[in-house]
Amino acid sequence: MNEKEAYKKHYVAIIGGSISGSEAANLLAESGFRVVVFDMNKLPYGKIEDGLPNWHVNLRNRQIKAIDAKLDHPNIRFIPNTTIGEDIDFLDLVKNWGFSAIILANGAWEDRKLPIPGIEKFLDKELVYQNSFIYWFNHKHEYDYLGKNYFIKDNTVVIGGGLASLDVVKIVMIELVKKQLFLNKGIDVDMFTLEKYGIKQILEEHQVSFEELNLKKAKLVYRRTAKDMPLKTPKDNSKESIELAQKTSEKLLNKYMEKYLFEFVPLSMPVGFTEKNDRLTGVVLQRVVVEDGRVIPQENDFFELKTEMLISSIGSLPKQLNGLEYEYSALKMKHKTDYHVSGFENVFAIGNAVTGKGNIQESKRHGKQMTKIIIDKHLTEDAFEKWLTDLNNEITSKVQNQINTIIFEIAQKPVQPEEIIDKILTKTANIHKRLRYTDYKSWVKQHLPVRLEDELKNKANCKCQ
Repeated sequence: MNEKEAYKKHYVAIIGGSISGSEAANLLAESGFRVVVFDMNKLPYGKIEDGLPNWHVNLRNRQIKAIDAKLDHPNIRFIPNTTIGEDIDFLDLVKNWGFSAIILANGAWEDRKLPIPGIEKFLDKELVYQNSFIYWFNHKHEYDYLGKNYFIKDNTVVIGGGLASLDVVKIVMIELVKKQLFLNKGIDVDMFTLEKYGIKQILEEHQVSFEELNLKKAKLVYRRTAKDMPLKTPKDNSKESIELAQKTSEKLLNKYMEKYLFEFVPLSMPVGFTEKNDRLTGVVLQRVVVEDGRVIPQENDFFELKTEMLISSIGSLPKQLNGLEYEYSALKMKHKTDYHVSGFENVFAIGNAVTGKGNIQESKRHGKQMTKIIIDKHLTEDAFEKWLTDLNNEITSKVQNQINTIIFEIAQKPVQPEEIIDKILTKTANIHKRLRYTDYKSWVKQHLPVRLEDELKNKANCKCQ
């Protein structure tokens, strides 16, 4: 029996099917292992589909094509709409399903909670978190969308400080200006045009001043300064590299503000709120100073920003599963390894499941350096794609190294008896039957959502007829 034939006796479960999960699944499948990929969503694209604003059309489509190519493999069974920890208990999966190994590749979908006591009572009313907000923005145009709906308010306040928070404040301003241009001036400009050229340029082209829109600019609140924003990673720890990265971050933020017409409130941290008739009316901020890298609140130095909508964009975490040990936001791993989960012999973790870091600006620390083009082009599609492709390539490379080591470990384990394999096949087949799932390609074709860019093209074609 050759090596691949021996591996076929092993079934491996992977939780999460996006960049890390699909890469791991394909490597295992190509090595001869049989793999079951569980994903909580209908489709396995993770934040490529639901975490990046949908103006990244070409980037999204290329990433999706790459994931499809990896998961559409005869040795891989894709199990959609199945959340481990809810639909299937994690410890039950470990102890009773019979997998030789379980690999955690779940993305970071849990928003860090805004550290304001009592603020959660406004959740999904005046308080919105980043992940649900961008999910709504990406899917609200779909005819069968049944998720949460948000109505962006004038004078919105965004709490954040990285690339994800810049995406959020861009969405706010683009949506508000788009609506007011149409209502006040009868000018119909699509989201893609406003994002590409910027609000300032579009208003100038139509000879409309911002004041004529009767809008108040959104405000981005950060506890540090513009130069401290993690938009550019220093090449090394030298003073020169750090200063260059700080200047670059400051320049990038200023270009964003000029292009999308929002305001920046630095050196401020949220500590409280004001309300009236059970509705949020404002956020209370405390001024801070930064000394030796530490944020130090200033005693009795508070101010209020009036707002009817507060969006928190302070980071994302992987969802914690009962039965696993965690250290702060990250999984507890075995000593001197970066892939073997503490407390188990056959549970491994890769990607965000290890780092506990989920949103783009945090993940950037593991990617390539941003280049000058990003500053000059205001993070245009090409520049952003280069950066994210570099990041994904680095993630893929790391996953490959981790999986090669994991393959060696799994291969040393005794193979499952036929009755165990039959049980895995029966359980997964029952889920497929319930979901009316036949094969990967057919499922993706059936459930891929209607794209906003396609709707706009159809609308334009109708106008021309």
